[in-house]
Amino acid sequence: MTAVEQCLQMHGGIGFTWEHPVHLYLERAFTSAVMLGTNEQHHTALAELVDLPAQ
Repeated sequence: MTAVEQCLQMHGGIGFTWEHPVHLYLERAFTSAVMLGTNEQHHTALAELVDLPAQ
């Protein structure tokens, strides 16, 4: 998510137009985070699997 947000920021206004596919990458990253879980959720689940405290 952070990489896509930075890419959009770098490209500026053209990132939200049809001239560049950055808006598609942002939409896919957001949808993936909603469907598959966020980084924090994955870190917590992995920490529980290996018996470490989640941070």
